[in-house]
Amino acid sequence: MKCRKICIIGRVLDQTDGLGVYASNLLRHMFELDPATRYLVLLRTDKNARLWDAYPNVATRVVSSRSKLWWDQVIAPRAARRFGADLIFNPKFSLPLLTHIPGVFVLHGSDWYVNPGNYLWWDNIYIRVMLPIYCRKAAKLLSISQTMIDDTVKFTGLDRSKAIPSYAAAAPHFQRIEDGAALREFTERHRLPREFILTVGRVHHPGHDRLDEYPGGNNESLVRGYRRYRASGGTLPLVVAGSYIEQYLRSHGFGDRDLEGLHFIGFIPNTEIVKAYNLAEFFVLATLYESFCLPLVEAMSCGCPALVPETGACPEVGGDAAVYVNPLDPEAIGRAMLKIEESKELRMQMRKAGMKRASFYTWDQTAKITLDVLNEVCLPRDTSARHAGELQPSATR
Repeated sequence: MKCRKICIIGRVLDQTDGLGVYASNLLRHMFELDPATRYLVLLRTDKNARLWDAYPNVATRVVSSRSKLWWDQVIAPRAARRFGADLIFNPKFSLPLLTHIPGVFVLHGSDWYVNPGNYLWWDNIYIRVMLPIYCRKAAKLLSISQTMIDDTVKFTGLDRSKAIPSYAAAAPHFQRIEDGAALREFTERHRLPREFILTVGRVHHPGHDRLDEYPGGNNESLVRGYRRYRASGGTLPLVVAGSYIEQYLRSHGFGDRDLEGLHFIGFIPNTEIVKAYNLAEFFVLATLYESFCLPLVEAMSCGCPALVPETGACPEVGGDAAVYVNPLDPEAIGRAMLKIEESKELRMQMRKAGMKRASFYTWDQTAKITLDVLNEVCLPRDTSARHAGELQPSATR
C-alpha cells in the first residue's frame, strides 16, 4: 500500500525570526512522530537544503524564484502535483489557490488588523484581501493561540469550526543551566553586568531591508518605562538583545542620558539567548501585540520571571505565572519593574509558576495536534484502507 504524501511549503524556514524557529521545530517533531508519511519540503533557497538529511521519510527540493507570490501560487502547487501529494501544509499563512490538493496552514498573527501602523500600506492591503481567501481555501487551519483565532474570526469572518489552537513551545535547550563556567563565559564575552533585567527587541521587519522600521517593537515606551523605574529607585541595568536597537533609539531622539543604564548586546542566536534568560533577574517585554509570545515561554522555561504586555495572547499563554502591563503606559511599566525588583519572594514565586506553566507547551504536543488536524483532512493511506476494510466486507470472504 502506498504511503501518504504531504508537501510542505517551507519558504518560512529561510526566516531567522520566531516564525523560522517555529517552523523548524514543528516540522522536526512532525517528521519524527509520523515516519510512515513521505514528506517533500519545498525551499526557495538552499540555506536549509540539508536540514532534513537525517530523516529517511523527508525529501527536500530547492526551487528559486524572485517572486514570492509566483513561488507560492505556481511553483509550489506544480511541485506538489508532480510529487503526487495528498495534502499541502504551510507552517505559515497562505496556500496555493489554483489546485485541487487540500491544504492546511497556520495562523500566526492579526497585527495587520489590530495595529496596522506596524506594517507598510501594501502589506495591509495584501493581508486584508488575501487572508480571508486563504481561510476559505483551507480545509482546516491551525493557530498559535486561541486569541489569534478569535481575532481572525472578528476581522475576516473565519468559520471558527475550521480552526484549532496548536500553540508553540520553546526549544528543548531552554531550561535552567547548571554549568557555571558556560554562564561565566557568556557574561564575559558580552560584558554583562553582575545583575540585570533582560529584554529582547525588534526594530525591523524580517525579510525587509533593515531600514524598514517596525513600530510594534514599542522600544520607545520600554525605555521611557525604564527611566521611570530608575527615577523611582530602581538600580538594575537593562540588557537589550536584538539587532540595531541602539541605532534605532538614537535616530528617534534618545540621547546618552536617555540610554543610561542600557547595555546593548546586539543579535544573540537562539542557541545562546538561553544563557541570558538564565542570568537575568527578570525579563521585560513591551511589544504592542503578541499572537503567542515565544520569548515569554522561553523565559518561563528558564525560570526567569517575566513582565509582558496585557495585550494579545500573553495572558492566555502566561496565565498566573507572569505580570502584565499596558505596553503604552511607561509609568505602569516602571512601577511593575520596581515591584518585581523589590520583592525577592515575588521573583521566586514567578520562577516556580513560570517553569510549571512552560511545561504545558511542548513541540511534541504541538506536532501531535498538527498531525491530528492533517489526519482529519487526509488519513494515512494504510489507516484509510484499514477503516475501509472494517466498513466493507472483503470480496474473498
